[in-house]
Amino acid sequence: MSELVINNNIVNDLLIKQFTNYVFMMIVTDIKGNIIYANKKYCQFNHINFESIKNKRYNLFYLVDENQDVFSNISDNKEVIRLEAKHPNKNKQEIWEDINIVPIFDENNLISHYAFLSLDITDKVKLRNDLLNKSYIDSLTGMANRLSIIEKIEQERLNIATPSSFCLGIIDCDKFKTINDQYGHAIGDHVLCEIAQRLLALERQQVYCGRLGGDEFAVLFPAGLRSCSLLLLEIIESLWRGMEKPIKINKEKTIVPSISLGIAEYPKDGKTLSELLKSADKQLYAIKEKGGNKYGFYSEY
Repeated sequence: MSELVINNNIVNDLLIKQFTNYVFMMIVTDIKGNIIYANKKYCQFNHINFESIKNKRYNLFYLVDENQDVFSNISDNKEVIRLEAKHPNKNKQEIWEDINIVPIFDENNLISHYAFLSLDITDKVKLRNDLLNKSYIDSLTGMANRLSIIEKIEQERLNIATPSSFCLGIIDCDKFKTINDQYGHAIGDHVLCEIAQRLLALERQQVYCGRLGGDEFAVLFPAGLRSCSLLLLEIIESLWRGMEKPIKINKEKTIVPSISLGIAEYPKDGKTLSELLKSADKQLYAIKEKGGNKYGFYSEY
């Protein structure tokens, strides 16, 4: 039986051909960024032929974290650079690619060319962004969730200019347990969604709203407004007017939502996030103990 002899050079050539044409998209440029090579996968993905881009400057996409052309960053770097970058395709749709920028050296150990090896990761980026958005969005109401509102409050607290202030409100739906018990959880969820939409209407007045959980919501009022501010009172009054519209829960029945709102002012009522939340929460439950359907400002006295 004759032996099968394989020429290693032929195997290597075939592997390189497969790698460069079918695994990665590949562009090779000179030191100035002018294209001297583009593989088949790159041309097919971008619906172009090589001759149409040959010797043209490779207008590489802008960096994700820096709004500048990549060539301004790699000309003095002799290591492989990896980044995620985006660019519009022919249909003006956003395309994301995972790119490795590989410097190619001449006999004097100077960079003579760059090879750009890339993979289409558009679907991966979309999935990642969707998951990230979901981690900050309340799945029931579509508004900011507890994590999002807490981060927003903390950001406001850390970035606010001294001696300015801001106010935080915590809202609780009055007699919400009764609604759930009498009409069912589906109706209860419907009521929460309606209240959330009315809170989101406050965004026109630079108010940031989110759901903390259950039937509790948070309201972050515009920076600089103190508890004695006339504008703050006007915003609260508009919130109360928004709650006056009945919510239809079935063909015959409507209910008018009732809420209680406890408000704390930073830094007067709390210098840390936990202190501020505690003050607002304490005022909220003081209101609810008196029947609810009111708002009030925290006072330690």
